[in-house]
Amino acid sequence: MKALEVYPFFLTLSNEEKERFYASLRYVTLPKNTILHYQGDICKEVLLLVKGEIRLYTQADNFSEEVTLYTLKSGEQCLANTASVLSHSKTIGTAVTTTEIEAYLLAENDIKKFMQTIPEYQEYIMNLYSKKMVDLTMMINRIKFKNLNERIMDFLHENEKNTVSITHQNLAVKMNTSRSVVSRVLKKLEHNGELILHHGYIEIV
Repeated sequence: MKALEVYPFFLTLSNEEKERFYASLRYVTLPKNTILHYQGDICKEVLLLVKGEIRLYTQADNFSEEVTLYTLKSGEQCLANTASVLSHSKTIGTAVTTTEIEAYLLAENDIKKFMQTIPEYQEYIMNLYSKKMVDLTMMINRIKFKNLNERIMDFLHENEKNTVSITHQNLAVKMNTSRSVVSRVLKKLEHNGELILHHGYIEIV
């Protein structure tokens, strides 16, 4: 079981505050591809991720397309989940585990109590809101101002390797578009000599 030391705010708490925090938590492990909540759900508990990765995405009304809002990593708390719990409102997206995860669940009354009584936790939440807003703004800018060719090549070069293990479907999810569109653009990039397509991975020329 991985402890909450992956959360920077937790390291600043007194032993008494740490004990109060742990006493309120429920530990869970979940496999890959588990839906944590659907878009439109009203969440009852907040999830604090200590190991693994979670993707939050939103879908069109007809479920024909989806857009990734952000990825949650170890030491992060889902803001959409938190906002839903605190305001009793419908969550803005669906959360799914992209790996096996370890996490703690915190009930509504406890999160409200800790935000009022533990300033370090409240500050952590505010800083996380700020960080995710920056991430969302950058994502919108990429979609709005860069064409798909550039976005795909930028993503491939970020890996700093000549080969990137990824399927067309997974790349489509990261690019917030459909698999057919990504496959068409990849074929064009291959034709232009910028990359070579292989089964399950892409080679950058």
